[in-house]
Amino acid sequence: MSEIKKIKCRDGETFTVAGIEFIKFPGKDGKTPVAARESLFRSEFGRNNDLRSSTVLKKLVADVLPKIIEAIGEENVCTFQTDLTTLDGLKPYGAMESKISLPTLEFYRENAEIFGKYKPEFWWWLATPESAGPNSNAYWIVCVAPSGNIFIGNYYFDRGVRPFLIFNSSIFES
Repeated sequence: MSEIKKIKCRDGETFTVAGIEFIKFPGKDGKTPVAARESLFRSEFGRNNDLRSSTVLKKLVADVLPKIIEAIGEENVCTFQTDLTTLDGLKPYGAMESKISLPTLEFYRENAEIFGKYKPEFWWWLATPESAGPNSNAYWIVCVAPSGNIFIGNYYFDRGVRPFLIFNSSIFES
Protein backbone atom coordinates (compact mmCIF):
# COMPACT_ATOMS: atom_id res chain seq x y z
CA MET A 1 0.00 0.00 0.00
CA SER A 2 1.27 3.48 -0.81
CA GLU A 3 1.75 5.99 1.98
CA ILE A 4 -1.48 7.63 3.04
CA LYS A 5 -1.89 11.36 3.55
CA LYS A 6 -1.65 12.29 7.24
CA ILE A 7 -4.94 13.28 8.87
CA LYS A 8 -5.02 16.73 10.46
CA CYS A 9 -7.30 16.45 13.46
CA ARG A 10 -7.20 17.26 17.17
CA ASP A 11 -8.81 15.22 19.93
CA GLY A 12 -12.54 15.86 19.97
CA GLU A 13 -12.65 16.94 16.32
CA THR A 14 -13.92 15.05 13.29
CA PHE A 15 -12.22 13.74 10.16
CA THR A 16 -13.33 11.57 7.24
CA VAL A 17 -12.02 8.17 6.16
CA ALA A 18 -13.74 6.01 3.52
CA GLY A 19 -16.63 8.47 3.37
CA ILE A 20 -17.32 8.06 7.11
CA GLU A 21 -17.01 11.01 9.46
CA PHE A 22 -15.22 9.94 12.64
CA ILE A 23 -14.61 11.59 16.00
CA LYS A 24 -11.01 11.42 17.25
CA PHE A 25 -10.59 10.62 20.96
CA PRO A 26 -7.47 10.96 23.12
CA GLY A 27 -5.11 8.07 22.49
CA LYS A 28 -2.07 6.53 24.09
CA ASP A 29 0.72 4.12 23.30
CA GLY A 30 0.57 4.92 19.58
CA LYS A 31 -3.14 4.06 19.28
CA THR A 32 -6.03 6.46 18.70
CA PRO A 33 -9.65 5.50 19.39
CA VAL A 34 -12.26 6.74 16.91
CA ALA A 35 -16.04 6.41 16.61
CA ALA A 36 -18.40 7.36 13.82
CA ARG A 37 -19.93 10.79 14.31
CA GLU A 38 -23.35 9.48 13.28
CA SER A 39 -24.98 6.10 13.02
CA LEU A 40 -24.04 4.49 9.71
CA PHE A 41 -27.16 2.35 9.69
CA ARG A 42 -29.95 1.19 11.95
CA SER A 43 -30.28 -2.42 12.98
CA GLU A 44 -31.60 -4.77 15.58
CA PHE A 45 -28.73 -5.85 17.82
CA GLY A 46 -29.12 -9.57 17.10
CA ARG A 47 -30.75 -12.60 18.72
CA ASN A 48 -29.42 -11.82 22.21
CA ASN A 49 -27.20 -9.22 23.90
CA ASP A 50 -23.83 -10.83 23.07
CA LEU A 51 -21.97 -8.58 20.64
CA ARG A 52 -19.75 -11.46 19.50
CA SER A 53 -22.64 -13.15 17.68
CA SER A 54 -24.68 -10.03 16.88
CA THR A 55 -26.19 -8.90 13.61
CA VAL A 56 -24.58 -5.52 14.24
CA LEU A 57 -21.04 -6.91 14.40
CA LYS A 58 -21.56 -9.08 11.31
CA LYS A 59 -22.63 -5.99 9.31
CA LEU A 60 -19.70 -3.94 10.61
CA VAL A 61 -17.16 -6.64 9.73
CA ALA A 62 -18.66 -7.37 6.29
CA ASP A 63 -19.67 -3.90 5.10
CA VAL A 64 -17.73 -1.21 7.00
CA LEU A 65 -14.33 -2.61 7.98
CA PRO A 66 -13.19 -3.50 4.42
CA LYS A 67 -13.81 0.08 3.23
CA ILE A 68 -11.76 1.51 6.09
CA ILE A 69 -8.92 -0.96 5.53
CA GLU A 70 -8.90 -0.13 1.83
CA ALA A 71 -8.69 3.60 2.61
CA ILE A 72 -5.92 3.59 5.25
CA GLY A 73 -4.36 0.13 5.11
CA GLU A 74 -4.80 -2.85 7.39
CA GLU A 75 -1.61 -1.95 9.27
CA ASN A 76 -3.32 1.26 10.45
CA VAL A 77 -6.40 -0.44 11.89
CA CYS A 78 -5.44 -1.94 15.24
CA THR A 79 -6.79 -5.14 16.74
CA PHE A 80 -8.15 -4.44 20.22
CA GLN A 81 -10.29 -6.00 22.94
CA THR A 82 -13.84 -4.96 23.73
CA ASP A 83 -14.75 -5.69 27.34
CA LEU A 84 -18.19 -7.30 27.36
CA THR A 85 -18.69 -7.10 31.13
CA THR A 86 -22.40 -6.64 31.80
CA LEU A 87 -23.87 -3.54 33.41
CA ASP A 88 -24.28 -5.48 36.67
CA GLY A 89 -20.62 -6.56 36.62
CA LEU A 90 -20.93 -10.12 35.34
CA LYS A 91 -18.45 -11.50 32.80
CA PRO A 92 -20.14 -14.37 30.94
CA TYR A 93 -19.04 -13.02 27.54
CA GLY A 94 -15.49 -12.07 28.56
CA ALA A 95 -13.78 -9.84 26.02
CA MET A 96 -13.91 -9.83 22.24
CA GLU A 97 -10.84 -9.24 20.06
CA SER A 98 -11.52 -7.47 16.78
CA LYS A 99 -10.63 -4.56 14.50
CA ILE A 100 -14.13 -3.03 14.70
CA SER A 101 -16.70 -2.92 17.46
CA LEU A 102 -19.09 -0.60 19.27
CA PRO A 103 -18.10 1.75 22.09
CA THR A 104 -18.54 0.31 25.58
CA LEU A 105 -20.44 2.09 28.33
CA GLU A 106 -17.12 2.71 30.08
CA PHE A 107 -15.65 4.39 26.98
CA TYR A 108 -18.82 6.44 26.49
CA ARG A 109 -18.75 7.65 30.09
CA GLU A 110 -15.04 8.56 29.90
CA ASN A 111 -15.69 10.57 26.74
CA ALA A 112 -19.25 11.83 27.29
CA GLU A 113 -18.22 15.45 26.81
CA ILE A 114 -16.76 14.72 23.39
CA PHE A 115 -19.70 12.52 22.35
CA GLY A 116 -22.03 15.29 23.60
CA LYS A 117 -20.74 17.67 20.92
CA TYR A 118 -22.05 15.33 18.22
CA LYS A 119 -25.59 14.33 19.09
CA PRO A 120 -26.90 11.77 16.60
CA GLU A 121 -30.44 11.72 15.26
CA PHE A 122 -31.26 8.22 16.53
CA TRP A 123 -30.77 6.11 19.64
CA TRP A 124 -27.61 4.02 19.21
CA TRP A 125 -26.17 0.79 20.57
CA LEU A 126 -23.24 0.35 22.91
CA ALA A 127 -21.37 -2.96 23.26
CA THR A 128 -22.32 -3.34 26.95
CA PRO A 129 -24.99 -5.94 27.82
CA GLU A 130 -27.34 -5.19 30.71
CA SER A 131 -26.96 -8.65 32.27
CA ALA A 132 -26.52 -12.25 31.26
CA GLY A 133 -26.25 -14.06 34.54
CA PRO A 134 -28.05 -17.20 35.64
CA ASN A 135 -30.90 -15.18 37.17
CA SER A 136 -31.32 -12.88 34.20
CA ASN A 137 -31.97 -13.05 30.49
CA ALA A 138 -30.00 -11.92 27.49
CA TYR A 139 -32.54 -9.44 26.12
CA TRP A 140 -31.14 -6.07 27.13
CA ILE A 141 -28.25 -3.94 25.82
CA VAL A 142 -27.15 -0.47 26.87
CA CYS A 143 -27.98 2.24 24.34
CA VAL A 144 -27.70 6.03 24.15
CA ALA A 145 -30.53 8.45 23.37
CA PRO A 146 -29.93 11.48 21.14
CA SER A 147 -29.93 13.55 24.35
CA GLY A 148 -26.93 11.54 25.59
CA ASN A 149 -28.92 9.75 28.29
CA ILE A 150 -28.22 6.06 28.87
CA PHE A 151 -31.07 3.56 28.51
CA ILE A 152 -31.52 -0.18 28.12
CA GLY A 153 -32.89 -1.52 24.83
CA ASN A 154 -34.20 -4.94 23.86
CA TYR A 155 -32.03 -6.75 21.31
CA TYR A 156 -34.80 -6.71 18.72
CA PHE A 157 -35.14 -2.89 18.80
CA ASP A 158 -33.94 -0.97 15.76
CA ARG A 159 -31.11 1.30 16.94
CA GLY A 160 -28.30 3.23 15.29
CA VAL A 161 -24.84 1.72 14.83
CA ARG A 162 -21.77 3.92 15.38
CA PRO A 163 -18.65 1.85 14.70
CA PHE A 164 -15.71 2.09 17.07
CA LEU A 165 -12.13 1.40 15.96
CA ILE A 166 -8.59 2.10 17.05
CA PHE A 167 -6.25 3.58 14.45
CA ASN A 168 -2.49 3.66 14.47
CA SER A 169 -1.61 7.16 15.74
CA SER A 170 1.03 7.52 13.00
CA ILE A 171 -1.71 8.38 10.48
CA PHE A 172 -2.48 11.60 12.37
CA GLU A 173 -0.44 14.74 11.94
CA SER A 174 0.88 15.97 15.26
